[in-house]
Amino acid sequence: MLDWIESVGNRLPEPPLLFAGLTAVIILLSAVGHTLGWEVMPVKPVVETAQVTDGAGAAVSRPVLDAAGRPVVHLVETGASLKPRSLLTGDGIYWLTSSMLRNFTGMPALGLIFVAMLGIGLAEKFGFFSALMRGVAFLTPKRWLTPVIVFVGANSSVASDAGYIILPPLAAALFLAAGRHPVAGLAAAFAGVAGGFGGGLFPTGGDGVLAGFAQDAAHVIAPTYSVTILHNLYFKAASAVVVTLAAWWVTDRVVEPRLLRLAPGEAAAGDTSALAGMGLNPTEKSALFISLAAMGAVLAVFAGLIFTPGSPLHGPGQPVLANGRAIVHQAVVVAEPSPGAIAAAPTDRVLARDPLLVTAPAGPGRLAEVPGARWAQVIVPFIFLSFLLPGLVYGRLTGRLTSQKDAIDGLYHGIRSIVPVLAILFFLAQFVNAFAYSNLDRMLAYAGGSLLFEAALPIPVLLVLFVGVVILGDFAMSGMLSKFGVLAPIFIPMFMMVGMSPELTTAAYRIGDSVVNIVTPLNSYLLIILAVFQKYRSGAGLGSLMALMVPYSVVLGVIWTVALLAWFALGLPLGPGAPLLFSPDF
Repeated sequence: MLDWIESVGNRLPEPPLLFAGLTAVIILLSAVGHTLGWEVMPVKPVVETAQVTDGAGAAVSRPVLDAAGRPVVHLVETGASLKPRSLLTGDGIYWLTSSMLRNFTGMPALGLIFVAMLGIGLAEKFGFFSALMRGVAFLTPKRWLTPVIVFVGANSSVASDAGYIILPPLAAALFLAAGRHPVAGLAAAFAGVAGGFGGGLFPTGGDGVLAGFAQDAAHVIAPTYSVTILHNLYFKAASAVVVTLAAWWVTDRVVEPRLLRLAPGEAAAGDTSALAGMGLNPTEKSALFISLAAMGAVLAVFAGLIFTPGSPLHGPGQPVLANGRAIVHQAVVVAEPSPGAIAAAPTDRVLARDPLLVTAPAGPGRLAEVPGARWAQVIVPFIFLSFLLPGLVYGRLTGRLTSQKDAIDGLYHGIRSIVPVLAILFFLAQFVNAFAYSNLDRMLAYAGGSLLFEAALPIPVLLVLFVGVVILGDFAMSGMLSKFGVLAPIFIPMFMMVGMSPELTTAAYRIGDSVVNIVTPLNSYLLIILAVFQKYRSGAGLGSLMALMVPYSVVLGVIWTVALLAWFALGLPLGPGAPLLFSPDF
């Protein structure tokens, strides 16, 4: 079965081609729907109320409750019906070609991931993350080796692919030196890095991508909804602990006892030869200590700017342009110029008369960047500095940064690592925006949301089902970005219709995307892990590795999902300003 999955998955198009194909599908569907007269009525949930008398005898409006004590909610049609806009008309083709560049540059994830990876990539280039992982691992007492290895792995996603390359061979060697089975160390590290990919204490470039896609999808239902890079920060931090505890139990109680029973010869007790060259030399130790102090200083300055009254990041703020003005999205009407049209247009609403008449309808515009806490609006530059400065310090003290060219190469390193992401983003942007232009995104959201609403499935059930959908999708399409680009425009608007916030949908997505990373044949890093495995077991193949990792995948999938359900039951926010529920306000 695994061979069949690998074969089918390998036949899928590469992500850029996949999204180009999906765009073509949207173009054809928009034309078909326009021709066949598809139509969907917009709806919104409304709480049924009744007039009652309060203690003072005044009439007040109170929600009507059902037998279970919950408010009774109905779907009410609102606005005109939605119909597909064909992309195969003259206007549609004009829009496709004229907006291609704007679609790409307007992607919220583009700036987030680009700026964040400048600092993260430099720190990775000069070896800061490698030294940090090695330093923590070597300082760990023997009895805490498993949880620390897993925890470091669950936080390694901030360092791009460094966790896959550095931690598994290091963990195997440390286990061997401690008299434990080296393959168990390899498995624990891989479980943390891949299985715990969606967790972690630090915001990453990937969080920026998810935030951007989630916000775009949310705008189908709520045009002013904002999703920040910290949208799952609290849940991510808790998830790192959940993954650590679950993988610790699997390693020490299931995987290692099985390895010692079936392959005891792979462990040579106390063999430290594999650790040769992996430790930190005195220069690296000193550089790491000073670099961490530099990171602590950046964090302290940032905290001071947030919590000190009157400081630049204290309190609320509104992002503005250099001229002091804020960007506002204003609806406009474009008409062919004619004497009648010009005469009919109110003078104060005319934006342009030649060559087309452009007027602004009555009504307020919408801020492109909404007001909020100042610190939340500068989190990406803060991430950039938090890793840039320690990376520069570490590179300088270890002799890897000796010139301006070295520093610039460090900046380039992070950008090189996201070149594939930029290519995917270009084609993904065309798909998302063509979906929006065609009206098919809102039609699907209202139609699907209505079905979910009528089905009256509890949100916990929807969460479990969505995790299952993502897990199944992971066997066909590896990569956090690609899957979320397909699923977010469909599921986030539908789930918003039944009260789930985009942040909650994203949290569920993290679980499904992570727990199968350790067993899906489509994970491109499997070959790296397999090479380390074969060092201790000659002839080991992909099947051997998957059999080793299946217990982690199953346990993490169950425990992590239960943790999300418990989080939901407790009503805890998923991150700063990131609620669990969405209240429609059209």
